[in-house]
Formats: sequence, structure tokens, C-alpha cells
Amino acid sequence: MKIYRFVAILILSVFSLSSKAYENVAFHCEGDTTLINGLLSSSGLSDLTAAERVAFFAKKLVGSPSALRTDILEADTLVFTVNAHSFTPLSFISTCIALAKAYESSSAPNWRDFSDKYEKVMFKKGEASDFVSRFLYPSDWIADNIFRGNVTDETFSLDGLNSRKKEKSLDYISHHRDSFKAFTDEKNFDRLKMLEMGFRNHQIPYIANGDLTNSNRFKNQAKDGDIFFLLTPDFNLDSREMGILTRDGDKLLIIQLSPSKDSVTLEELPFENYVKRNIKRIQGARIIRISK
Repeated sequence: MKIYRFVAILILSVFSLSSKAYENVAFHCEGDTTLINGLLSSSGLSDLTAAERVAFFAKKLVGSPSALRTDILEADTLVFTVNAHSFTPLSFISTCIALAKAYESSSAPNWRDFSDKYEKVMFKKGEASDFVSRFLYPSDWIADNIFRGNVTDETFSLDGLNSRKKEKSLDYISHHRDSFKAFTDEKNFDRLKMLEMGFRNHQIPYIANGDLTNSNRFKNQAKDGDIFFLLTPDFNLDSREMGILTRDGDKLLIIQLSPSKDSVTLEELPFENYVKRNIKRIQGARIIRISK
């Protein structure tokens, strides 16, 4: 259970969609394209910013179940699938970003626009090719999407906050190889080791817990639709939990794939109280925002 909980928080979904061959698309269920088209045609989207649209779509997906075990631990190949019904933590975030970007890409956006954007957010260099083309650590997802202009890192851009960097060497997955069916394959495992070599002594920016829990400065500067990554004290992991921030009056709330409820959840506790309650397993937060 401990291995499953750790794995659940840090890895992306195997599911994506080939934007190059729609005739070969697989679907999670019959309602996926209908759901995506319906989300993209929701009223009021034109009045929102890109970040606000991320939060809008996140709220619409609350209640969706987890697909962690079937899509991560038990998967050994890459499956191109349109799936708007079940998620891993990073596939949930990527879906909301892809929906927001798809809305801006066409005067009448549909599931094809979504699939193009989803592949560009979900996979290295924006191309789904094989199992290891997915992002296995959040830091890898962040770096690649920043480089390709999909998101920006706002951690050091927020004024008056105690922002710093933490050094970590990310190799948790290779140390728990037996938990992943995909890494019984030597070729996959060798590529994983090469990936982890690139994250030795990796510098991770973060906002200190004190500013997250005891100051209004962060709450006042965070935007509806900002993406958060909560750092874990574990020496070879980067983020234990991640999700999307949304405003409810003067409250800053969390939408995330809850590790305890196994579903996308709008947490009742405000963000600062959530951090305070879980302070022993959180070492600050990294804040990412969709690019304009």
C-alpha cells in the first residue's frame, strides 16, 4: 500500500491520443468524445482567461475516478486512448490544460483539437511513441512543458514570498522497479535509468511552508487555475501531491486526484489549512501557470 500511494502521486497516465492517425484512436468508453465536445462548448468560456478555463474544466471533472493501478502499475505498453472519465494526477492536470488550449485553437473546438493539445502536454517533445515517452516525474513534465511554451513557472515570480530551491536526485522509480510491470522489460528499464541520470542534483524551486500557511501574500497572488506541486520530504521523489487551485470567494481551494478518495476531489479545506494539516509530509509548493 505504501508503494502504491507513493506511485499514485507522481506518475502520469499511459493514456493519450495519436493526433496523427485519428482512425486508430482508442476510446476509454463511448461517451468520451461526447463529454469532451460538451466541455468545449460550455457557456461562459469566452469570458474567462486561459487560467480560469483550467479551473473551470477541473471543476467539471470532479468525481472522476482514479485510473492509477490499471494505467500505471499494471501497464506495460503505451495505449493511445481518449479518456475524459478517469485519471492519474498528472493526466488530470494535462487534460484541463489541453481543454483550455483546445478552446483557443478553433472557432468550433472539438475532441480532435483536444487530442492534439493533449499529446503535446502529456508526452516528451509533444509526441507519444512508447512507454517511456510519457513523463515519469513531475519535474520532467514541468521542464518539458516550460521549454515548449505550454506553461510558466511562477514560483519565483510572486512578490514578497520566501522562495528557494531544493536539490534532489530523482531515482525513486528505479529503486522500486518491481512495482511497475513495464520495467520488467530491460529496454524500458535502461531508458528509465538514463532519464533519472538527467535528474541527479536537480534544483527544484519552491515556496516555503511558512508563506503558504501564515501569510495572505501567496493567497492574494495565486490565480484561479494555477497548478500546484507539493514537495515531499522523501529524498528521491519530487512531488507527493499536485492539483489545481480555484477560488471560492476569499478562499483558495484545491482540486486534485485525492490519494485517499481515489477520485478527483474539490477539497473542503482551504489550501493554507490543507498544507498546515499535512505539514509533516509537505516541504513547500511549486506553482505553475498555463501560458497565455
